[in-house]
Amino acid sequence: MSQISACTLPPGRGAGAGPDLIVARSVLLLGVHVTACAVLNRAEHERRESAGIGPVTDPDLLGRLLDLPGGEPARDLAWWAESLTLPAGIVRRGEDGRSVTRLLQPPLVLDDVVVPGPRGRELRAVQDASLFAGFTPRWVAAERAGLPDTVILEAKLTGVGLLGPGARVLLPAEQLARPVDGWAWLLWEKTYRRWLKERAPASRAGCRDRAVP
Repeated sequence: MSQISACTLPPGRGAGAGPDLIVARSVLLLGVHVTACAVLNRAEHERRESAGIGPVTDPDLLGRLLDLPGGEPARDLAWWAESLTLPAGIVRRGEDGRSVTRLLQPPLVLDDVVVPGPRGRELRAVQDASLFAGFTPRWVAAERAGLPDTVILEAKLTGVGLLGPGARVLLPAEQLARPVDGWAWLLWEKTYRRWLKERAPASRAGCRDRAVP
């Protein structure tokens, strides 16, 4: 599997880009290994560390959580009953026996994904990157600047940006609105999981994935 070096990140995503801009490498998202550039929700990250909450990777749960306003009690008898088995720190159950407050927030938001484009496989890389349409801007990091016309045309049609050697922008990525739904949140949680593993050994991370039923 090709690796993306630090010099092939999108513009503004390298060293010194800001304390909350993070990079997670070799993240498996939608069946594709990518480098993910994201903005960390530092307050939520610190809350999860304090509470011992790791990535939450159940898409059904994440989708249901979006039905609740963050940080505000909602009167929902069904949710109050369902939340009985959830780990602490996901929601807060009201003492009135009917209200639930969502505590969990997305730990980060994807800014870009970058797919490696080895020589001769750039077209496949563009097709893989196009899977992220609607989720985040997407790029292919090519190993050469002189790309075949078929690759450039496919990238233009699908809105995929092209990066050449030295992080030179050969074609800018399309910037799209990114609606938040359960599947988008799941990609963020998986990116967060990978970033935690890169940040510290699993034995010292102090968090476990929670694929809550």
